[in-house]
Amino acid sequence: MKIDRIEATPRELPRKEPFATSQHVSEAASVVFVRVDADGMEGWGAASPSDVTGETMETVSRAIAKLAGDLKGVSFDRGREVADRMDALLPGNPAAKAAIDMAMFDLLGKARGLPLHKLLGTARELAMTDRTIGLLLPEDAVAKAKEFVGQRFRALKIKLAGKVDEDVERVAQVRKAVGNHILLRTDANQAFTYRHALHFARQAYTHVLEFLEQPLPADDLEGMRNLTESSPVPVMADESVRSPQDAAKIGWARCARLVNLKLMKAGGIARTIEANAICESAGLPTMIGCNAESTLSIAAGLHFALSHRNVRFVDLDSHFNLTEDPATGLTFDDGYLKPSEKPGLGVDVRL
Repeated sequence: MKIDRIEATPRELPRKEPFATSQHVSEAASVVFVRVDADGMEGWGAASPSDVTGETMETVSRAIAKLAGDLKGVSFDRGREVADRMDALLPGNPAAKAAIDMAMFDLLGKARGLPLHKLLGTARELAMTDRTIGLLLPEDAVAKAKEFVGQRFRALKIKLAGKVDEDVERVAQVRKAVGNHILLRTDANQAFTYRHALHFARQAYTHVLEFLEQPLPADDLEGMRNLTESSPVPVMADESVRSPQDAAKIGWARCARLVNLKLMKAGGIARTIEANAICESAGLPTMIGCNAESTLSIAAGLHFALSHRNVRFVDLDSHFNLTEDPATGLTFDDGYLKPSEKPGLGVDVRL
């Protein structure tokens, strides 16, 4: 296949309600939709920049415009080729590259008449996603947990503030409200110190948590290693892993027991495949996560999860909180996400 044109369309997608973490509050998802034309077909991708990737809608749009000119006329028959070319042309800019990368994979699936997970090699047919409860007061977190369980979510991820007593109370109240049959996960977004993280883990352990995600600052690998050894709750790395090289560092130093992979951090599907392979070789199960994203890139993450056995957890829920979304094509039923059986990403986009 040969790339004929790459076109970007930035959109601000309002949320149904504000979403808060220990680091920020967001009222909209900033998304740059990308269309790639090749051999008479169109492939779609989307970039969702964030503080973690160090990008904005403006920097993503500029990066895609540069790459569009440099990639015009490039031939490809595997996803990795374009990823390698983009890295040679432009350093950094992972979310911008992710948008083009997933459009390439969308095109490859369409060219072969296969849903992307079948093209990559299906490991499972559908995946259970959690639903994230933003940073709320304990009583409000309980109300939100009940709402999500009522919508048939079977797993919940609770955002933490980095305040031990409050966070333990938040987890305890949610567990009491939803019962023991609902899976609970926690995410601190770097809010804890080592001492407070360990204190939280030891107190919250009795409430049966699957993991404690990124409790310490991303660059505190020594703290993450020590906490991984001492915490009764498995530690998951997120912001600490932004590339396959970071995954290797975490694996070698045993700085986590689990890793959250995101297409936006790694630069797309091709690079996330590499990062997941490194994690698997180090004995680190992974989760596929998301930023503030549209159904389009959520679908790309879902196809990745369905085609890789090392992905044990799925956190693909940001599209549920959008008041409008130009992309459609995913089905949610009884806690599980399922893609359409259309070729490629199986998503329809109307801009």
